[in-house]
Amino acid sequence: MKIKKMLGAGMIAVCLMTGCANPMVAIYDNDIKIASNTNSYNLNNYEQTAEDGHFTASVEKMEGMDTIWVFDAEEDKSLDITYTINVFSGKMKLVLINPKGDVSIIAECDTEMSEPIQSTLNVESGNNRIKIVAGENTKFDFEISIQEGEFKELG
Repeated sequence: MKIKKMLGAGMIAVCLMTGCANPMVAIYDNDIKIASNTNSYNLNNYEQTAEDGHFTASVEKMEGMDTIWVFDAEEDKSLDITYTINVFSGKMKLVLINPKGDVSIIAECDTEMSEPIQSTLNVESGNNRIKIVAGENTKFDFEISIQEGEFKELG
């Protein structure tokens, strides 16, 4: 009986020391994990479309990261990008991962955007990716257009 109590107390102590943290939330500020070729997320109640250089998503809850766009560039190139992000709870960011694994933030948001943003995306020769990275309990609507590359669905 004493052994069970000690094991239970030990498990509680470990949980308190680690904070019983949600591993998906810990991804948000970890560029090494974000740059990886894997996706790791909790995703609930979402709708999306991906076609003809345009991607839209409405997500009730997301935590973690997922790749939404890939582009194998034959040479360094500049691409036009237009996006709108409306975050209703939590926070999210849109990041570009270059072929070397460097992560750069395209946009970071914890509120609603008033108008679409148009900018230039500088990609390098090789495999470039865009990921959505969401913090705890993030609810958002998102729309993005890039005429080259391939959009991937969430999930």
